[in-house]
Amino acid sequence: MIPLAYFGARLSIVDFKSHRLPNQLVGWFTATQILIMVVISWIASDFACLLTALGVAAATMISYVLLYLVSRGSLGMGDVKFAFPLGLCVGWYSADQWLVAIFVSFFIAGLVSVIGLLTKRMTRKSRLAFGPYMFLGTFLVCVFEVL
Repeated sequence: MIPLAYFGARLSIVDFKSHRLPNQLVGWFTATQILIMVVISWIASDFACLLTALGVAAATMISYVLLYLVSRGSLGMGDVKFAFPLGLCVGWYSADQWLVAIFVSFFIAGLVSVIGLLTKRMTRKSRLAFGPYMFLGTFLVCVFEVL
């Protein structure tokens, strides 16, 4: 959960400020998650959780690829790449909740957008950094599963 909190918060801040999710930081997040999961699986002599997490990460990333194609550029490739390590986290802690994590991300982003439009802080043409909402949706799902 620590890498999720650290890298998720760091990437969210970068995305919020620059509307970019740097490949290097996403790569470190992914590598850190996989390394930790491999070590834990090796110690426990049980690789089922690791395989499940990798499957959920792949499914999450494929979902975001489809959303990227349908959105015609509204969703960025950085978001698609960020989906993989977030999917690893959801797959490790609560594999059956991966679609919920995606839904929560879009729900929170939509709520913020509606509030922004109502308060006139945003227009229909305003850009919204989606990475922070992806992180928040994943984090909430994982925390509620652990608790």
